[in-house]
Amino acid sequence: MKKLLAALLLASGLALAHAELESSVPGVDSTVKILPGTVAVNFTEAVEVKLSTFKIYPLGAAGNKAQLGAQAQTLVRQVLKAKNDADKRVDSGVKTAAKTAKSITLGLKPNLKPGAYVVMWQNLSTDGHTSSDFFVFTYKP
Repeated sequence: MKKLLAALLLASGLALAHAELESSVPGVDSTVKILPGTVAVNFTEAVEVKLSTFKIYPLGAAGNKAQLGAQAQTLVRQVLKAKNDADKRVDSGVKTAAKTAKSITLGLKPNLKPGAYVVMWQNLSTDGHTSSDFFVFTYKP
């Protein structure tokens, strides 16, 4: 019976499910002329909001996609699990009030300088799987 249940879970994809990035606003690798007040990260399945980490950091001057991706990857490794880093971040925290959600909204601090920004997370999906990733967007008025 246990083998049958395991096979059914595998076949349905539930055993391997992760809450992966589905879309975002601003979009991945996009350039915006007007800085939005919030950033939305939309996942393929719901995440536990309070048990997940979401941050936005500045990358500085804009560069090409490969350069920004490499800079962002290094920064994510350094700061994703850091504590007490609110003064270095450009987000004003998670605005999503629900306990679980497929869409997470983060506020942005006002008056940010033009440049590239990295949105990063480590989430816990409602089925218990963790996933971490990031994307970059550029503000160029």
